[in-house]
Amino acid sequence: MKRKAFTLIELLVVIAIISILAAILFPVFARARENARRASCMSNLKQIGLGMMQYTQDYDEKYPILGFVNASDVVTYPDGSVSSNNWVMRIYPYVKSTQVFSCPSNSRVPWKGGSDVATSASPHPSYSVSYGGNAPLLQTPDNSAVSLASIQKASETLLIADSDGANPYTVFDYYFAPPVAGATTTNSRYVSDRHLDGANLCFADGHVKWKKMSRDANDHPIPPTAAQGVYWHADGTS
Repeated sequence: MKRKAFTLIELLVVIAIISILAAILFPVFARARENARRASCMSNLKQIGLGMMQYTQDYDEKYPILGFVNASDVVTYPDGSVSSNNWVMRIYPYVKSTQVFSCPSNSRVPWKGGSDVATSASPHPSYSVSYGGNAPLLQTPDNSAVSLASIQKASETLLIADSDGANPYTVFDYYFAPPVAGATTTNSRYVSDRHLDGANLCFADGHVKWKKMSRDANDHPIPPTAAQGVYWHADGTS
């Protein structure tokens, strides 16, 4: 009997077709996966935004202070450690989950509820909260709380957003500096563009949106501005 088999040319053609299909489909699959992660991150921020709103109802319609007020402003963290207070721990009783503070697209190890701070021996711990607070809005010079009524454009004023901080408990990582053009600042002070060249933002009224971002000459993400419908200050300015 005569055997039937692929010729070398036919085999090479099949391999070429499979390679072309793979080259076309792999980016599509990767984008679909990132879209799912972005949706999960948005869910996290919505829960954080809801926690913020619940907090304001219990504290005279005022947002939580971004960082600690003084040396005595300490709190017990989920893992049992005691350390300085911040916005994460102020709303934690309303959120009751460490998982929602970890973005699935953040390459760092998810936060487990610890209070470890950066030291000279370990300046960049491998885990962190994935989100940062808006310093121009929440970090007032006298450490006073910001009221809901003082925000002119609540639906457009940034409250919490994707962050790439190495440690959520040092002042340079868990909140953002004002988006001043040409300002010298570390990458951790920027809003992270890890979701398809954009970031998820939670606004002062609690709703969440994704915003496209670009990068500067130093390859740092450029924080969203008023041109994109995002304001940083309570008076409705960016």
